[in-house]
Amino acid sequence: MSEQIESKPRRKLPKVAVAGGAAVLLAGAGALWIASPASSETTDNAYLRADSTIVSARINGQIAQVLVRDNQEVKAGEPLVRIEDHEFAARLDSARAAVRDADADVAAALAAIKSHGVETQLAGANVAVVRTGIASANAELQRAEADDFRYQALLAEGFATRRDAERIRAVLIDARAKARQSGASLAASQDSAGVTLARKDSLLAELEKARAGAERARAALRLAEQDEGYTLIRAPIGGVIGNRRAQAGDLVQPGTRLLTLVPSRQLYVVANFKETQTARMLAGQPAKVHVDALGGDPLSGRVESFAPGSGSEFTLLPFEPGSGNFTKIVQRVPVRIALDPDQPALARLRPGLSTTVTVKLAR
Repeated sequence: MSEQIESKPRRKLPKVAVAGGAAVLLAGAGALWIASPASSETTDNAYLRADSTIVSARINGQIAQVLVRDNQEVKAGEPLVRIEDHEFAARLDSARAAVRDADADVAAALAAIKSHGVETQLAGANVAVVRTGIASANAELQRAEADDFRYQALLAEGFATRRDAERIRAVLIDARAKARQSGASLAASQDSAGVTLARKDSLLAELEKARAGAERARAALRLAEQDEGYTLIRAPIGGVIGNRRAQAGDLVQPGTRLLTLVPSRQLYVVANFKETQTARMLAGQPAKVHVDALGGDPLSGRVESFAPGSGSEFTLLPFEPGSGNFTKIVQRVPVRIALDPDQPALARLRPGLSTTVTVKLAR
């Protein structure tokens, strides 16, 4: 006896149930995607920037020659503009002559001090000679007094003639006169030595005055050399010439803008993100920069730094929420993006170009 096993047909799920399940899955995935934090932030409020240098005149004068053209690339130290230098060269020659005169005054003051030293030594030697003469005169006076005393005694006893006594008395009188003269000579020589010594302070003051004059002359020379050097204006940095205003024959003064130097190899991007976009943004995070003028693949870079305040803080009239009716406005924070080096497209970039920046955030 054989048994036949009948297979039961499978029950298919209704299409409504399948569609409902798919909708639930999609809704769950959408909710999960919405709830999960964004992996990147993007803004098209971003522009290329460069720390351009404005080249200005530093002296008064007339432009003799403009040595560069618009959009020309120059290296640091390369000459840009030459200002007429005849007047400055003459001032430089005058300053050099003034230095020579001042040095001559110093040399003369030093020579006077040296001569004064010799005079002081001679005055001291003269005083010493006079003192020696006084000692000799005093010795002669003592001998004359002794001889006179002895002859007066001999004359009283009749052992000497009056003539001899008078001759000895005359010698005594002469010795006394010489002693008085020696004393007067000592006083005169001492006075002369004192006057000579007193001149030293005056000579030292003259030397200091001459040295001060020499310093002033050298300072004036340095200024003249500096001004003469300013007649040739050189590039302070390497870059491309832009906004050239300088023309031959123009009269310029300190601060007159001549041209602008744009460092084309040192561009960066300033991206103005909404404040709500910067919550998880950190320095060092990678960034992609799409330059509107280039198209194609984006440039790579990284977040370098954040501005110390929102963009409105640095406007001419900063936003003041404490006055009037308050309306909350989402602020934008300037974020500096550094471009990675050695990218071929960097050579085509120019400051001011519009970009779109995407920063990859950390999970």
